[in-house]
Amino acid sequence: MLNEILSGWKNFIQKSEVTENTARKRAALCAVCPHATKGKLLVFIKDDLKEIQGTYCNVCKCPLSAKVRSNDICPENKW
Repeated sequence: MLNEILSGWKNFIQKSEVTENTARKRAALCAVCPHATKGKLLVFIKDDLKEIQGTYCNVCKCPLSAKVRSNDICPENKW
């Protein structure tokens, strides 16, 4: 899982069109998920995907800004 999240952060920085299209679809699902939780330590992350900015998954504990851009899967199988 660490490699997937590191690749997600890389994709967060590089912002390719393909990755961002996937991230937008995933972020829409994460935004309404009850496991998406605002993180006090994540407030410094400014994301174009405002619906997940500063949030993490309460199941896998991954920051959603990286998670939605990674090759990882949703722990709840939503994407």
